[in-house]
Amino acid sequence: MMHRSLSIVVAQVILLTSTASWAWGQEDGSKAKSLDAANNEAVREHIRNFEGRGQTADFSVPALTPKQAQQAFVTPDDVTVKAALTEPEVRQPVCINFDERGRMWVVQYLQYPFPAGLKIVKYDEHLRAVFDKVPPAPPHHDRGADKITIHEDTDGDGSFDKHKTFVDGLNIATSALPGRGGVWVMNPPYLLFYPDENHDDAPDGDPEVHLSGFGLEDTHAVANSLTWGPDGWLYGAQGSTCWATVNVLKNPSQPPVHFKGQAIWRYHVESHQFEIFAEGGGNTFAVEFDAKGRLYSGHNGGNTRGFHYVEGGYYQKSWGKHGALTNPHAYGYFPAMKHAPVERFSHTLVKYESDTLPTRYHEHLIAPVPLHNYVAVSQMSPDGSTWQTKDQFHAMATDDIWFRPVDIKVGPDGCVYVADWCDTRLTHVDPRDTWDRARGRIWRIQPNDYAPRKPVNLRELSTKQLIEKLASPDKLTRQLAQRMLREKGNPAEANELIEKLPETEGQLALETLWAIHALDRFDIEVAQAALVHHDPYVRLWGIRLLSKDQAQALSERLFSLASSESHPEVCSQLASTAKRIPGPVGLEIAQRLASRNELASDPHIPLLTWWAIETHADDSSLAVKDLARSLSSTQIGGQIVLPRLAQRLAAVADNGSLLRLAQLIQATDDAALRTKLLEAVDEAFSGRKIDRLPEELREAIVASASGSSSAQLALLVRAGQNQAEQTAIAMITNEKTPSKERLKFIQLLGQVGSKEAQNSLLKLATSTSPEAIRIAAISSLGTFDEPNIARELLACYPEEPASIQSAIIDNVTARPVAAHQLLDAIEAKRVSQQAVSVDLLENLKLHGDKRLNDRIAKLWGATRATPAQLALQLEQAATLLKTGDGTAAEGKQLFTKRCGTCHKLHGEGADIGPDLTGYERTNLDFMLLSIVDPSAAIREEYTNYRVLTVDGRVLSGFLKNQDDKTITLQNADNPALVIPRDEIEAGPLAIDKSLMPDRLLEDLSATQIRDLFAYLQSAK
Repeated sequence: MMHRSLSIVVAQVILLTSTASWAWGQEDGSKAKSLDAANNEAVREHIRNFEGRGQTADFSVPALTPKQAQQAFVTPDDVTVKAALTEPEVRQPVCINFDERGRMWVVQYLQYPFPAGLKIVKYDEHLRAVFDKVPPAPPHHDRGADKITIHEDTDGDGSFDKHKTFVDGLNIATSALPGRGGVWVMNPPYLLFYPDENHDDAPDGDPEVHLSGFGLEDTHAVANSLTWGPDGWLYGAQGSTCWATVNVLKNPSQPPVHFKGQAIWRYHVESHQFEIFAEGGGNTFAVEFDAKGRLYSGHNGGNTRGFHYVEGGYYQKSWGKHGALTNPHAYGYFPAMKHAPVERFSHTLVKYESDTLPTRYHEHLIAPVPLHNYVAVSQMSPDGSTWQTKDQFHAMATDDIWFRPVDIKVGPDGCVYVADWCDTRLTHVDPRDTWDRARGRIWRIQPNDYAPRKPVNLRELSTKQLIEKLASPDKLTRQLAQRMLREKGNPAEANELIEKLPETEGQLALETLWAIHALDRFDIEVAQAALVHHDPYVRLWGIRLLSKDQAQALSERLFSLASSESHPEVCSQLASTAKRIPGPVGLEIAQRLASRNELASDPHIPLLTWWAIETHADDSSLAVKDLARSLSSTQIGGQIVLPRLAQRLAAVADNGSLLRLAQLIQATDDAALRTKLLEAVDEAFSGRKIDRLPEELREAIVASASGSSSAQLALLVRAGQNQAEQTAIAMITNEKTPSKERLKFIQLLGQVGSKEAQNSLLKLATSTSPEAIRIAAISSLGTFDEPNIARELLACYPEEPASIQSAIIDNVTARPVAAHQLLDAIEAKRVSQQAVSVDLLENLKLHGDKRLNDRIAKLWGATRATPAQLALQLEQAATLLKTGDGTAAEGKQLFTKRCGTCHKLHGEGADIGPDLTGYERTNLDFMLLSIVDPSAAIREEYTNYRVLTVDGRVLSGFLKNQDDKTITLQNADNPALVIPRDEIEAGPLAIDKSLMPDRLLEDLSATQIRDLFAYLQSAK
């Protein structure tokens, strides 16, 4: 079975058949205001799809009072959890921040999930809403229920006793951050600025729109987490599902910036420049800077606590749902920080760098895990230029399913504050409004001997006093002091800092550099002092803060660092900086890094170096012959840079690029490296013929190997050389050819082969060769439009093993003529009806062949269960499970047979579907809905995609990869299928039905159902 899970967190699901009211809470917590979109047919249809399937909030478990909830927390012996804020002052908090006066700013996300004033035209295949219009920006917007509130401890007793609202009536507001003369508010699709020059906590006027174009289609994944960086830029995160085309309204000369899904972005509020800082990740919902200025964010998957983002980095993402990277030539990406296997997920985090909590919390990540109702403390340790984590213990944990921690910050008192959404529901996929908007809590993790103190108002301090605060052991105090220096500091006070910088040590040295920059005194002399400083983080930030002109002026020093710098994080920053410095300087830095073999094993530096060189690939300064000669013998050059450069030049495929590719191959003396280059070129043309091959490149390919290179042969086959195709045909039919080579050329001949290749593939498909070879041949035959292929495959079907039969069914359901032959075989009882899966039947219907559809209806009837049938099975199974117990040992056997072919549980089973071990398996109602109706929602990496080709095929599978030239589909049984985009008529289209069959429990007895669930819910 293909288990489905929810895109943000799986919440409690209770089996109720009533429809919830479509409304959201008002200021008094009532649900009186009806949702505009409820009148829309698209929404009503989406609601009907959920009727009878259960709700995603568990009303059977009453909410605890704040006092009861506090008593329910389990904490280590050295800390205590106390309620800092509770309802009614705060409800459904999604973001907290602290200002220079020690006050807490809270965004109350009461409008979620539906923007006011918009109508949902439809839901797409990823459950993203398509609205009827772009909402107008405030003050002309449709008023919503979101608000930003300020909370203050006026007497320093540790209790927030003064509460005020800064602004209300917002409409999907996710983050509020004071600074630079007002308050910055992330209110997608807009970044707003509310001026408040007199700091009276009342906007001086209407908000200014600085940025527009952030996506709004999935309000659990919109832009969020505004944070001031040490460099003075305003940083933010973009969630996974929303796309963005950001326009800088204050700078019309900057072209719009488009990106698909998750990213860390930044905006310079004075120069009005916007850029992507790093791209990819999980459902990015945090921006955390540590004391050294490293940037982290969380992840909505398992087995990690989050990502370490570096400037210009590309990170893993779900390529199908979230789209490709903005750079089609990245040819690689970074994973999340390494971590031992752990249940999902920690979407936000802080690095604790204060001295209030006991020592064992210091320098550790603290990360809420909302799905499992605890807050983890994780040790950090270096992994080259990046980091890895390991859980140590839980700072707070509870069995209270209403505890849903969604944000975490360290306060000015050094305590950790946790925003609690306080709802049994967190999932966003059920369109009905079952949210509880009456509650919300902010918890404080404090030492047992916590002695509250009244916060210092940093705004009242002089520049000199603010500089003194830079020595504070508390990171937040230093960060706020840096902001005050940037906003109100006297630049003349930087003279002493500049003088002392060379001799200052430790954290204070880095704070000194940042303060000089904040006071607008970071000039060539300061930069030069930073680049030779004995502290590596001063050197790192000296490099990062350089303007392009300063980098040009200090190029010799940068070259020296690139050749000899020993600290891996400094080398990492050099590579990042080389990417953004145009011309020969950036390229030279990258080349020098690429020549250093000792950096080759670092998790980040080799790819960062490639990305820097790739940025310069079209520069006149990049001479491919010189690059080949200088890097051929190096590990980064030979393993990373040169093969990717060959792939890039081939992918661009204009005449100039192909001639440069020929030069690159000819200039490479090492035979093994030339083979790698040809393999990379072949990868660039994957799935496609080479229509135009300059003679210089053909000669370079022919001369590059002795004839034993499979990549060389593959390229000549793609280029249409008949002799090369004959050689490839001989290889696939020769049983002595290594299996890997046979599979490669079977796939290749299916992509670009002639009629003769088709005949050879058909003979191979019906031969006695190993199953893997035959399956590949059957799959490759799918590209040939020849009725005789289906006839011969179906003729041998009855005697074939199951794996061959499955491959044959996939082949003959791709085209309508072959599908009719399949139905003939089914009617003649040569093929079982059960051999054709529901998703393949749905594919058949897309051929638009009325006779074919009539035959399908006659043979199978309805191919999917109706909501009423699903509701009945849910009700029956729930009754069985609530009135009797099963035997886990018997259930394990059922699991192995029915579920273990796709899923793992307790380390046993397959990896096709999600590993079930880390989910809320004790939540009976969630598990029931997942099994009986797996299409209720499908986790993005398990979405099946459908493609219609120009030659009439309908293909489906998981979207393994995509770029601007091809897409790659793959299913559990067959090889990857690379499809050129110019052969696609429609798609890839995500299928809103799970590959896991519905009504999976239908043929099980009551005892078997109880046994299966006993094992599914068993402890390890």
